[in-house]
Amino acid sequence: TNAAIGDNSFIYDYTVSDGIALKAAYKPSKGTALQSSTEIGIAYTGMEGLTVKAAMGENNDAADQIDLTVFSANYAMGPITLGIQSNESDAGTGTDEDFSAYGVSYAVSDDVSVSYGVSTIDYSAAAKEDQDSSAISISFTAGGVAMSASHQTTDNVQGTTASDNSSYEVNFSFAF
Repeated sequence: TNAAIGDNSFIYDYTVSDGIALKAAYKPSKGTALQSSTEIGIAYTGMEGLTVKAAMGENNDAADQIDLTVFSANYAMGPITLGIQSNESDAGTGTDEDFSAYGVSYAVSDDVSVSYGVSTIDYSAAAKEDQDSSAISISFTAGGVAMSASHQTTDNVQGTTASDNSSYEVNFSFAF
């Protein structure tokens, strides 16, 4: 088992039908004044190319208890795949965070793909600015050779004003 989860955790995983799955988790407190933590989620894959997931939980394993929710959807049709995700983290007394992201990829051919994605973290603390990120990438494969390149930018890293990052990445791989 994962040491962070503990030996006394309970995880329930149940496939309701071919397209619906449920998962629940319970983690008892470890003898401190903290409360137990719980999570529950559902996944739907009943339509070709579509995956929808939703989950919620409480992380009571810290002094600042956090309520978490997440929603995501992905849809693939032919050469195009679209995805969205939204997370909300409500801290008891700390900084709340709302995360949202979307992305799209297009398979130009069997060998070439292009993708673009955007994400935002909205902090509730007045002293923090929203963190905004975006990235674009392209990949090419031919036989045993694969090449990819990407460019990524992030403004206000971890909510810090004018703390911006920009990077480029190029990868090559060879299979023999």
